[in-house]
Amino acid sequence: MPNVVIYPEGKTISLKPGENLLEGLRSANIDVFAPCAGKGWCGKCAVIVEAADPEALSTPTPEEIALLGQKKNAHNWRLACQVEVRENAVIRIPVESRQRRWIKEKTLFINEFQTEPVIRLCQVVLPARDMHNAMGWLDRVVETVETVAGIHPLAWSQDVKETLLLSNRSEWARATFTLRDEQEVVHVQPGFCDHSYGVAIDIGTTTLAVYLCDLVEGRILASGSALNPQVTYGADIVSRIAYAQTDLERRKHLQKILVEALNSLIGRLAHQTNIRTEDIIEVVLVGNSVMHHLVLGLDPSGLGKTPFNPVVRTALDIPAVEIGLKLAPTARLHVLPLKAGYVGADAVAAVLGSGLETIEGNALLMDMGTNGEIILKHGRRLFCTSVPLGPVFEGAQITLGMRADIGAVEHVRYDPRRGNFQVTWIGQDNGSKGHGSVKAKGFCGSAVIEIVAEALAAGLIRPDGRIVNSDVPCVTRADSGERALEIVSASDTYNGLPLLFTQKDVRAVQLAKGASSVGIRLLLEYAGLEKRDLARIFLGGIFGTMISPLHALALGILPPVDPQRIRAVGNVAGAGACMALLNRSLRQRAVTLVEQMEYVSLPQDQEFQDYFIEALQFSTSEEARHVLGWD
Repeated sequence: MPNVVIYPEGKTISLKPGENLLEGLRSANIDVFAPCAGKGWCGKCAVIVEAADPEALSTPTPEEIALLGQKKNAHNWRLACQVEVRENAVIRIPVESRQRRWIKEKTLFINEFQTEPVIRLCQVVLPARDMHNAMGWLDRVVETVETVAGIHPLAWSQDVKETLLLSNRSEWARATFTLRDEQEVVHVQPGFCDHSYGVAIDIGTTTLAVYLCDLVEGRILASGSALNPQVTYGADIVSRIAYAQTDLERRKHLQKILVEALNSLIGRLAHQTNIRTEDIIEVVLVGNSVMHHLVLGLDPSGLGKTPFNPVVRTALDIPAVEIGLKLAPTARLHVLPLKAGYVGADAVAAVLGSGLETIEGNALLMDMGTNGEIILKHGRRLFCTSVPLGPVFEGAQITLGMRADIGAVEHVRYDPRRGNFQVTWIGQDNGSKGHGSVKAKGFCGSAVIEIVAEALAAGLIRPDGRIVNSDVPCVTRADSGERALEIVSASDTYNGLPLLFTQKDVRAVQLAKGASSVGIRLLLEYAGLEKRDLARIFLGGIFGTMISPLHALALGILPPVDPQRIRAVGNVAGAGACMALLNRSLRQRAVTLVEQMEYVSLPQDQEFQDYFIEALQFSTSEEARHVLGWD
């Protein structure tokens, strides 16, 4: 069997002769990014062959050569998804092909929460222990706790009773009992404790977010984000469905790696705050319908075909241990309800977290993730739909896309006098005008929008999305032969190669823009409204916090409203999850919201296709110039 040494890990993996390299890396849990699920069109899983006999690896395909370009092909770069391993080899996975560099913190724009805890703490002085009659002593403890709580009888977790029976008398003269829903004793700790802990989880297609909360005080103690490890099996939900539905073991694998990532993230937050994970007793989880199914181990096949029916829509209360979360043995997992096949628990949480219901006038909420939910408030009615934006705004479908990290170009302006782009990137040394130690590496989501909008206003991109054939210095061609825009010159990049934005990249933005525009148009038509009737637009999600509203308006991604009416609201799905964690009434409110929301499905007829083709058009150059204030 061929052995492949992977650097910088220094790990050796064994593959079957002819086995696909990406599949082997996946099986060995090696960190590599593959948003196209190994279909060979994204070019993100590039690796460097440091040593191999000529026959050790399969011959590069024409598609692979085109994606990597002439310069990389000359330096032994390969796409892991296109390589069949036949003999021993040494492979290096560069930083730009790593999953970890795609993680972005999911920021909450809300810090204060109204609490109505699902738990109550009872501090009790334990009766003297009867060493000769342990069960009799336990009966006296039960009676004491029920008297203090004022509830007769209480249900008791077997885990709590076993903990008491095994406790040390000197350490357990006093104890704090946790009651859930005023019905059951679910946790016990030695001494008098004033705090109880829970986690709110937002499972995004690309990013996971966890918020560790104090259930008593109603505040967030720590938060963190991590890449959803399932991105190796496809950046979009359709790819995940296709992978999971083939057999049960694959579905179990997707659940396993996701829950392991959540356990790791929760453990990290607990360590930061000096809290034992065994003392976390309550969990609220939200996510789109596919993520909801995969984390619960449910078959997502029904979501991959019309009429897109989920296995279950209702809110769930199950033991957290059932999905593998390593918390208190009695920890409960509450999952908010789904509205429809592609309007999931995260959309319901987003309504809670944004306060959309309380806004005066007509308002639109767009949660701009890989799967984009759009919710329109009109009077007392809520209309909702979902559109496939893909991970383009997170950089994953852009040739040189990356997350907002060191070296990521984040702001772009076109200089008509010089015929080039002026850029800023994260970590740039402004004092040395971009020639410091940190140089540009790629484009994050905010830059992607600004590049296309600025080029459109400059007349370098036509409304149909084509890059013009021009003698302007920044118009060039990529190694593949397609037209491209040079955004950053070779002298300012980390590898000495110019950063190009290709025609394919423009098309990816165009498709996302088309999906967004169609979703908004359908909701407004369904509600009998015009674009001018919108009083506010709220942008949720990571991209919503980074986007330039003016550039989004210039492209036509957002309806033509006063920019002052557009507001970023952060991770509203995560905020809604925190609110439901800390307030029992809001869990019931979520159920009511689902009944209230009116789902507008994207039609599959010719009229929709006509809408979509029309929506692919960008604004005209004159319109873009006007919005950006170039007039």
